[in-house]
Amino acid sequence: KTKAQTAAGEFRGLGAWATAKRVLSTEGVAGFYGGVQSMMVGQAIIKATAFAANAQFLRWEQGVVPESLQLVVAAMLSGLLTSLLVCPVERIKVMRQAAGKGKYANDLACAKAVLDADGVSGLFSRGLGATIAREVPSYGIYFVVYANLMALPSFQALGAGASLLAGALSGVLCWIPVYPGDVVKTAIQNTQGVKGESVSFWEVAREV
Repeated sequence: KTKAQTAAGEFRGLGAWATAKRVLSTEGVAGFYGGVQSMMVGQAIIKATAFAANAQFLRWEQGVVPESLQLVVAAMLSGLLTSLLVCPVERIKVMRQAAGKGKYANDLACAKAVLDADGVSGLFSRGLGATIAREVPSYGIYFVVYANLMALPSFQALGAGASLLAGALSGVLCWIPVYPGDVVKTAIQNTQGVKGESVSFWEVAREV
């Protein structure tokens, strides 16, 4: 996904299958796992935070937010909160995957390069607006669709498979409307950056 979105050099204009074959031929199997260390640790924390926050927001909303809006408000607030964690984790992932073989020895080396060039604030804030623009509606769609699917008798009849199918469908539906914003986020984050440099979401969107 990152190779296709950054469309750099020999990957420009390739489809998903052609991109996969090019990664295998130029970077080997390891090329498919660029940034995996930070993502594995980061996603464990991010998903745990998202589900815990969603449950907590739902409790806080009782008697405050209209019942019809509680689910979507809690989900979107969870997306807002987790954006603060997602942004730096995905910054490293994007740079590692876009850079290809040899540029960074590992995720820590990549993070150090970002900190040296962009500072701590750059690591945590470059692409944050785009991350929020993706995560907030995405979580809103995901949790609402999932809850409504799980409430259907046809899904309840599936037993243990209900959550698997509902989760898969929710995941597909939550990505479709936010994918254009994800492309912009990738473009913004795919740089070591310069301290104090400000990048506009809309400027990058127009360039894309």
